[in-house]
Amino acid sequence: MLYIGRLGSESARWVNAFLAIILVGFTCLPSLAQELVPLDERVRKGKLENGLTYYIKYNPKPENKLELRLAVNAGSILESDSQQGLAHFVEHMAFNGSENFEKNELVSYLQSIGVSFGRDLNAYTSFDETVYILPIPTDDEEKMRNGFLVLKDWAGGLLLTEEDIDEERSIIEEEWRTGQGPDQRMRDEWLPYLLHGSKYAERLPIGQMEVVRNADYEELRSFYRDWYRPDNMAVVAVGDVPVDEVEELIKEFFQDLENPEEAPERETFDVPEHEESFVKIVTDEEAPGIQLQLFYKHPPASTETVEDYRNRIVRTVYGGILTQRLDEIRQKPDAPFMFAGSRYGSMVRALDFFTTSGVVGPGKVMEGLEAFLVENERALRHGFTENELDRVKRSLANSTERSFKEMDKMESRQMVSRYVSHFLNGGFAEGEKNRYELYLQILPEITLDEVNKMGRSMVRDDNRLIVVTAPEKEKESLPTEEEVLALFDKVDAMEIAPYEEKELLEELLTELPSSGKVIEKTENEAVEVTSIVLSNGVKVHFKPTDFKNDEILFTGSSKGGTSLYPDEDHYSASYSSVMVNVMGVGEFSPSDLRKVLAGKNVSVTPNIGTYSETIGGSTSPRDLEETLQLMHLYFTTPRRDEELFEVYLSNNKSQLESAQANPDFQFNRKFNEILSQGNFRGMSIYDPEDLQKIDLNRGLEIYSERFANAANFEFLFTGNIDLEVTLPLIELYLGSLPGNPDAVDNYRDLGIRPPQASSESVKVGKDEKSQVILYFHGPTPYDIEKSQQFSFLGEVLTIKLIENIREKMGGVYSIGARGGLSRVPEESFSFSISFPCDPENVDKLIAAVWDEINAIKEAGPEEKDLEKVRESKRISLEENLRRNSFWHGQLNAALTSGMPLDTVLGAMDRVQKVSGEQIQEIANEYLTKENLLEVKKYPQSFEGLADE
Repeated sequence: MLYIGRLGSESARWVNAFLAIILVGFTCLPSLAQELVPLDERVRKGKLENGLTYYIKYNPKPENKLELRLAVNAGSILESDSQQGLAHFVEHMAFNGSENFEKNELVSYLQSIGVSFGRDLNAYTSFDETVYILPIPTDDEEKMRNGFLVLKDWAGGLLLTEEDIDEERSIIEEEWRTGQGPDQRMRDEWLPYLLHGSKYAERLPIGQMEVVRNADYEELRSFYRDWYRPDNMAVVAVGDVPVDEVEELIKEFFQDLENPEEAPERETFDVPEHEESFVKIVTDEEAPGIQLQLFYKHPPASTETVEDYRNRIVRTVYGGILTQRLDEIRQKPDAPFMFAGSRYGSMVRALDFFTTSGVVGPGKVMEGLEAFLVENERALRHGFTENELDRVKRSLANSTERSFKEMDKMESRQMVSRYVSHFLNGGFAEGEKNRYELYLQILPEITLDEVNKMGRSMVRDDNRLIVVTAPEKEKESLPTEEEVLALFDKVDAMEIAPYEEKELLEELLTELPSSGKVIEKTENEAVEVTSIVLSNGVKVHFKPTDFKNDEILFTGSSKGGTSLYPDEDHYSASYSSVMVNVMGVGEFSPSDLRKVLAGKNVSVTPNIGTYSETIGGSTSPRDLEETLQLMHLYFTTPRRDEELFEVYLSNNKSQLESAQANPDFQFNRKFNEILSQGNFRGMSIYDPEDLQKIDLNRGLEIYSERFANAANFEFLFTGNIDLEVTLPLIELYLGSLPGNPDAVDNYRDLGIRPPQASSESVKVGKDEKSQVILYFHGPTPYDIEKSQQFSFLGEVLTIKLIENIREKMGGVYSIGARGGLSRVPEESFSFSISFPCDPENVDKLIAAVWDEINAIKEAGPEEKDLEKVRESKRISLEENLRRNSFWHGQLNAALTSGMPLDTVLGAMDRVQKVSGEQIQEIANEYLTKENLLEVKKYPQSFEGLADE
């Protein structure tokens, strides 16, 4: 491994190292190109005598947690015709009884040690693999050993009893039902063209429901025996346990697993190439809009050598530059598409593709496709520019450097999937250090000529596919396949000019503002927060942490929002911050900002909501000054660009018009109308004609008014903050904002409330699926301990709903409950239960939900369920206390609601104090028919309901 430079700790050294290398450059030795990319040296990879592979990595964040994965090199592609859906079926059965855990005992046990079903404990099946996910606490040896026992049972100890198999059939069918809709119907028509000529085209992981409903028990067991074998699996373990200890556990639990004597060979499957170009035009009456996809299909790229690694970087650069060009085009008046982007990717192990995809308005399919082809051809003929290449290089360098700097603070769950991929797909798993060094070597060497040549290999004349999906009502305006194919020849014959780029200012602020001063400074030692008041009345709080090396989160909040404006200003006020985000600030459009800030970690977003306005984002210590400059511009210099805003309105009008026939859109519209009792100020815009009620001039006036008085705002910064460096910058960029402490606003209660004691039925869509929402709400005094009790009730009830309505009744695939208290616009509670299901089962399942609610009302929660929730919350809280996002959220909530900053310190005590009696009282007092809004969605064809 070639090593360049001395890696220091100061941020300036990182910048200088990259800049020096990028400016100077050097020639990579030819031998290096064929060198294998190493596996992360912090990972121990091994193989047991029975062929089971393992990856082990010690990582102390979070403490007392080990992320375990069982990777099975088998997915739906290995199913026989009579097994379609059984790879996924086996995955379900892994939670339904094994040698060491009876049916439902596994989930119950894991919940008892703080592992939540769905959120933590999970699995997925794809075309090529099945992966099981198990994060396990390690503060107790028995818990850790049981985690490995679970993995062992998954790998070779599933019982697969006839009774359990039969009970699971309906749950899988409910999962299938949940996925039905226009996107699924259209995908099922075009996917066989992308996977043309391959077995993949006939092996969607969800499978055939006829097989799921009727598959022979032995067929399922046969799939499990054939493919769940040690030489076809890997155990991956990343977490807070010494590597030697984990290795011994893997040997102890897995070395006795045996491969079947006549195990079938694990075949690989190709996606054959084709000389012709395919066009697939698909319509559906419920499609939400027109989408275009242009695929250039390729065999899978090699992922072994440094040369392979370099090629991957070059492909990323190429897609990044082309996406930037497409983004500029979409912002022009009468643009041929609303959104578009390019990337190199894959869907199955045997196929890579380079794709340009996007969304177009009615009547613009040919125009959009032509634009995709023209931009691809423009890049091929004339190449990219040095400025474009430099921007993408800087962005990649910044991302790589940040990962390297956070290497010792990265959490295990962020790492574990890379080793799973290494086993299953041969993907790179080089780790942050090797990645950083490889980028230091490779990135400066990449030339414009090399990037342009890569385009000529990715954009080919054969093995192409164009997919158009559109609403049925657009069918008459859609082109024929022949017309689409003719575009290739048309574009080939065009004269296409090179790309031209306007010059941009290099600095966000050409003149620095007059600095304010800190006039008051206090310390809250309990939570280690420093608070200041600036001379313009702005309050700023700082929570320095060492949780991340390169992260600072910030939020500025102010009360008022759109509530302060009359009805006639509602639409303009609601879209006022959208206007600024669309048009930019100062001399910079959003596209200009992305270019100027390329390679920097600067994210700032203003927002004006119903009852408040905020400005927030994230940055790095080294980019804090430019972040504050951008924030200053959002306060003082919103940019007016009628052309950009008209493009935005035009695109949104097209999208809303196209979405009218979509059942999800229709249901959301009706649900929001019900919640707000028809008050338009409580709803989003659903009618495209309402967009005309937005007045640009008035919107900008309102935005300027809401951000005119910085003294309205209270700021919080959390992360790696050096106050000696930060305070002068805060004085300069926030202290210079106009502010009047005597003119601080508050919000106005608009009186929008959901109905109570109400039941509504909504009929939309043609798929045989329903959605049920039980929404309890009403006024109640805010109490932070009671809010925790509501949260406990939601999680305890979810456990019972999963146990009885999913597992025993087989009536749903997913179901959950949650609740809490809020203060704005009034002190109130809300508690919701929701689930999708078969329309025929709606009333039966609602009754079953009430059975579970009434059981808690009458006898309180079972103690074992209460302890499951308590343990899950304890573990989650302990981990969150080492995360910037948690501290930032908790402290900001305290600031905006007027609570003491040290409220967060009582969180663990509040978790421990919740009792069964309190939960029972909450259920009895608040989960009543008088507080209930019941909303039921049915398909249009469902009988027995009047049309809504």
